[in-house]
Amino acid sequence: MITVDKVLKDIENDQLAPVYLILGEEQVNAEKIKQKLLANFPEEEREFNVGIYDMEDVSLANAIADAMSVPFFGDKRLVFITRPYFLTGENKKVKIEHDTNELSAYLDDPEPTTTLVILAPYAKLDERKKAVKQLKQKAVVVDNSPLNEVAVRKTILDDLKAKGYTIEPTALEILLQRTDANLTMVASELPKLLLAAKEEKKITEQLVTLMVSRSLEQNVFDLVDLVLRRKTAKALELYHDLLQQKEEPLKINAILEGQFRLLLQVEVLKRHGYAQGNIASTLKVHPYRVKLALQKTRFFKREDLKDAYLGLIHIEERLKGSSQDPELLFQLFMLNFTQKRA
Repeated sequence: MITVDKVLKDIENDQLAPVYLILGEEQVNAEKIKQKLLANFPEEEREFNVGIYDMEDVSLANAIADAMSVPFFGDKRLVFITRPYFLTGENKKVKIEHDTNELSAYLDDPEPTTTLVILAPYAKLDERKKAVKQLKQKAVVVDNSPLNEVAVRKTILDDLKAKGYTIEPTALEILLQRTDANLTMVASELPKLLLAAKEEKKITEQLVTLMVSRSLEQNVFDLVDLVLRRKTAKALELYHDLLQQKEEPLKINAILEGQFRLLLQVEVLKRHGYAQGNIASTLKVHPYRVKLALQKTRFFKREDLKDAYLGLIHIEERLKGSSQDPELLFQLFMLNFTQKRA
């Protein structure tokens, strides 16, 4: 398995492999690889020598037939296969049936003038499948898993520097917090920040605070902190605000439960000597979320986390089983939780 940086350099040097498997969920880097490959083809040749096949809409046979074709008005072809769900354990309800034997036969004898690129936006593939085993053996596999926080920071700073921009340290922190240090989410927010900062070429804390909205999950993360610190009035105020924003009580409660479950899991694994990276891979959670959870667990006892989690499960049962006022239930939860410490 090779890195995204390595494959980008190879493509730039025109050192193309017959078959690539781009495996992982990082959309930004997958798009970078795609655009770098397309740049090898003059625009007038792309219509004839570049094919893109979505496996949820088109059969695999069509893509393989295109890959086996000789170039037209050029000396090479480029074929993309996207969303190859049949390589995973996922059961998709689609009308298209795919014969993976055709892919296996192609991998045994790939067309020398074609570069076949399989864009698999999944955390993992089904290793039991013959086609997956063959791909791992015969294709160049590119690790396109989500970047960790350090890599995301570096990518943001490098991209901004290349465009002639700077960003305040506090602004970068807020941007990372509000995007969960997810490069794809960062990429969707940066264009409006660049536009707003085009005069000064500097992205400020004020700009990020104003223009990058907080998600429900991030508001709930703040609510977790207020609950644990027994700040009842502020917790009730934030809960009321979320309801006023038409957020569903069950959804708010489910995210709260998930946050406390994560805190408990992180706390237990930390006590067993697990480091941040090990915890993230064990729980299959983004490392940045684990980092924030680790910060919180330094200040609160496991008993508090457990009491809050069980209390939220009780709220969920009441919300599903009765028509009681959600705000009243949350008030009772805060009252019980606060009294337990006393």
